Order: sequence, then C-alpha cells, then structure tokens
Amino acid sequence: MSAKRAHNEVERETGHGTDLWRVIAAPIIWALHFLFCYVYAAIYCEKAGRAASLDHPTLVVIIATLVALAGIGLSTHHIWGVRARSLTDNDFEFEHNTPEERHRFLSHVALMLCVLSAVAVFYVTIPMLYLSTCR
Repeated sequence: MSAKRAHNEVERETGHGTDLWRVIAAPIIWALHFLFCYVYAAIYCEKAGRAASLDHPTLVVIIATLVALAGIGLSTHHIWGVRARSLTDNDFEFEHNTPEERHRFLSHVALMLCVLSAVAVFYVTIPMLYLSTCR
C-alpha cells in the first residue's frame, strides 16, 4: 500500500502538481528581466554617450516588461489551476505532513512568488519612464 501511495505522490507532484521549477519560474523571469534591462541600458549609454536620449532603450524596456509580465501571467495561470485542484475542503490550515498538504503549500507559495515577481518587474521598469538622457 505504501509503495502505491509513494508512486501516486511522485506522479502527482511531477505530472500535475507544483514542482520546484514551477515555484521558481516567476522569480527567474524577474531576475532575467532585471539583468536584461539594466545591462541593455548600460551598454546603450556607454556606446551612445552621456547626452544620448533614452527613447529607444525605454521602448525596449517596455517591450521586455510586457514579455516578462506575459511569462509571469502564464506561470500564475498554471499555478492557479493547480491550486484550484488542490482545494478540496476549503481548509486553509496545514495540520498534517501529507502529500496533499505539501502540494497545497507549494501552490500557495508559488502563487505569492508570482505576484511578488510581477510587482518587482514593474519596479524595474519605473526608472526608465522618468529618465530622458543617460546622465
């Protein structure tokens, strides 16, 4: 009986559940967006000079932001679906160490990380909206 239970747990967590990659997908998207935006702006300003206009980099950062938010949105949509399947009795207390409880907990954590990552992407974009030159 326990071998079957272990097999079902592994199948659920890797096939239809929340695995580690799904939990960290949104923070990875934010980190890549952060690096891309700041490295792109730094290289552009170094090559164009301190008096150069930031119109082109602002457009590139806005497009990168939309792409990052779309990726985070897809991740959120998937996590929301997993979370909805895991709520069986509207009980939000984690009392036992069972596969279902761990699955529900990871789904909640992943959903919160998606929201936090979306907010972080907006905060990375804000400086480009207020700057006009590379100075």
